[in-house]
Amino acid sequence: MTDLLTDALPTMWEGRRIDPDFRHMVWLLNTYRRAETDEEKVQLMRDAAERFFAEPVSDPQLPDAFASLMRFFRGCADDAPGGEPPEADAGAGEITLDYHCDAAYVLGAFQQAYGIDLTTDKVHWWRFMALMQALPQETALSQILQIRTTDTSEMDPATRQRYEAAKERYALPPELKGGARDVTPQQHDAAFLARFR
Repeated sequence: MTDLLTDALPTMWEGRRIDPDFRHMVWLLNTYRRAETDEEKVQLMRDAAERFFAEPVSDPQLPDAFASLMRFFRGCADDAPGGEPPEADAGAGEITLDYHCDAAYVLGAFQQAYGIDLTTDKVHWWRFMALMQALPQETALSQILQIRTTDTSEMDPATRQRYEAAKERYALPPELKGGARDVTPQQHDAAFLARFR
């Protein structure tokens, strides 16, 4: 990976010009778990390549180009393994952040902590991820992520009850936790909104 402090962030990746804006990677993360069929996965690869690479990628080049995109996603060099889907990094644990459901918290955190308006500013994906990792605890997003990931098993009953209530309030929709999968963005949104009815 590039040294974030001393090297220019890449706008060329493995011989191809790219658009390194964070929006493409967020789109990929939000879209990936909806792709169920092989046809949908191929279309996802096409759409991702079209968003990320400056020049068109032919179908025969698509698997290699998508593997290259995934190495960029992870910040790896071209000789590192790659090409696995974004969720492969998540491990077996629950998803604690969803850029679709948590969009307002992400926007607010960047505005609060860094004065960056993610609705208008272009931010390189690697810079975006570095800033995400360094968000101060004072942001609502950091506090929500802490609530979602806190182990309550060793807490006294009163504290556990408060944390469990907070976990329920800020829980992601069940389909994001390995349950039923969404077929459409509308179903995803409906499942999320149903929690508040």
